[in-house]
Amino acid sequence: MNIVRLLPVAVVVALMPLFSTAMAGVPVSAESVKNIPYHPVIRNSADKVEVRSIRLVKGVYEKGRRFVDQDYEFLRAGQIALGDLNADGKTDAAVVLYHMAGDRRMTQLAIVLDVNGTPRHVASREFGEFTEVMDLKCTSTLVTDRKTGQSVKRGAVSVEVSNETCCGGQGRTVTYIFDGTRLLGQDPFTKP
Repeated sequence: MNIVRLLPVAVVVALMPLFSTAMAGVPVSAESVKNIPYHPVIRNSADKVEVRSIRLVKGVYEKGRRFVDQDYEFLRAGQIALGDLNADGKTDAAVVLYHMAGDRRMTQLAIVLDVNGTPRHVASREFGEFTEVMDLKCTSTLVTDRKTGQSVKRGAVSVEVSNETCCGGQGRTVTYIFDGTRLLGQDPFTKP
């Protein structure tokens, strides 16, 4: 049973080791990331943020019956890109999550790291309603470390997105830098 909690993302991330024991010893792969708990950021009808653990099985979570039950909810894994995002030599993943509850449909980018041989969802980036991800790649890029001023290699995720309510539905590509705890980068649909 999922319990709705109004918790900050940092609290949920701290609790994630408790939720990921079911996949212990299974390295990150396109198949393994379809069978782990995620903690997507969900905006309810009052536009309040809810963060809770939802476990996917074969890439899908579904509660209730669509068009029948008022509390129907659906979460699906979309595109998956593999790469080493935290420079530890292990395969990690960027996973697109599509969530639907009531009349709200959200798209998120989730980062799944190999933590001691266990796939663990560690960071997310919310794109908003009506966003479709058309392409997804894990890469790396050089950034300047703020403390040392040195150039360092960081994991990055390049995402091509489209939104029917913005930009005439045209696709935009944005690259997010993974700093170990979050994805840094601009919203592709904000006006310059």
